Amino acid sequence: MKRTTARLLVLVLAMSLVLAACGTTPANNDTTAAPGTTSAPGGDTTAATADTTAVNVDPVRLGAILPLTGGQATTGSNLQQAMEVAVDIINNEHDINWDIAKNAGIQALSGAPIELIYGDCQSDATIASTEAASLLEKDIVGIAGAYSSGYSAAVAAQALEYGIPMVCGSSSSASLTDGKAYDFASHFNRVAANDEMETIEFYEFLDHLNEEYDAGIKKVAIAYINNAYGIHADEMFAKYANEYGYEITARVSYDATITAADTEAAQIINGNPDVVFQASYIGDLTMFAQAYNSYKFQPKLVMCYCGGFQDASFGSVATSLGANFYAGGQACSAVLSDKLDVFNYVNELYKARTGLDIDGPALEEFASIIILAQAIEAAGSADPDAINTALKSNRFDAPYLTIGYVEFNQNGQNTAMASFVTQLIDGKYEVVFPLDEFVTATPVLP
Repeated sequence: MKRTTARLLVLVLAMSLVLAACGTTPANNDTTAAPGTTSAPGGDTTAATADTTAVNVDPVRLGAILPLTGGQATTGSNLQQAMEVAVDIINNEHDINWDIAKNAGIQALSGAPIELIYGDCQSDATIASTEAASLLEKDIVGIAGAYSSGYSAAVAAQALEYGIPMVCGSSSSASLTDGKAYDFASHFNRVAANDEMETIEFYEFLDHLNEEYDAGIKKVAIAYINNAYGIHADEMFAKYANEYGYEITARVSYDATITAADTEAAQIINGNPDVVFQASYIGDLTMFAQAYNSYKFQPKLVMCYCGGFQDASFGSVATSLGANFYAGGQACSAVLSDKLDVFNYVNELYKARTGLDIDGPALEEFASIIILAQAIEAAGSADPDAINTALKSNRFDAPYLTIGYVEFNQNGQNTAMASFVTQLIDGKYEVVFPLDEFVTATPVLP
């Protein structure tokens, strides 16, 4: 039951962030429904998650809101498959050295299985809100999703109204957990690093290149899409450029409707930057890469805020252009399979379902379901209030991440940096920073 009336201001703010998440694409790109799902009237989409007939206890119901149709349907389908891998690991015994995978079901609840129910936001923040309300009426005890920051904010507002804890996997806007823009911090948690954390890591990386490789990086510029995602990235870029002592030579915004980036690329190049920061989706980033190539522009690096850089197809774009100067943040990379046994195991399960290596957003959404189950174990209860308390007061084992754990502060931000810098070197996402046992390559500079 709802605890209070709907907060309309939260929904308005959420809609302003519709395109703020990593990898968001215009809503008219893909209207294919996710495979293996059945859409009910109103957009509610459910999927069978596990054979629970052998378990003589009631399942624990969780909900997830994802863009399963509309412009982000392909991504939504992949995120759903990652969540299904999580349910498989929780509900069944797996021969892997990880507590949650060794036994079937929630041990604190006599082996109760997880049942995951999906709602389809149709790549729309308003629908995300109504779908969340629909799921929250179905006696779920936790909710996950919803990929784009705008969708996640809309879902979080509803979760607060119903008093149900939320774990968001991959949404990136720092405003979700800054304790100022929204009032849902008491019930909201986010696995992914936010764009402010990512910006700091980028400048630390540039400092490292100057100190260790005498890279001579002094001047920076940014090209960013003119929406909430890009505008916030630009704000963080400028704020920390000043703090780290880099000279800004250009700040170029562009509309989502551009069909070529020649003009904008020329404006960047005219600033003669050593490094370009880029907040772009896959189509935009591809256009900029082609324009930079046509101008024979070869900066020391192009540092990419999630978005298009994390799309596996960009690797082939960079390779076709002979460009090894693209870098950006990632939560995972297939090159770490021999360094992280649990990650490798999860990746193989995901690959069996999709034919793809798991990417950062998919791994973060996988984590959202795992962490909800871990919180239920820690609480020893399926009571939403007890689960919520457990989420805010425990450190959760996460051997599939390089950091090894997830821990939320009181605003819901994961305090561990669940991201590292990768560089596309000959088409492969190599880990180049920070300097630890997970580094797989030395940075390549022109």
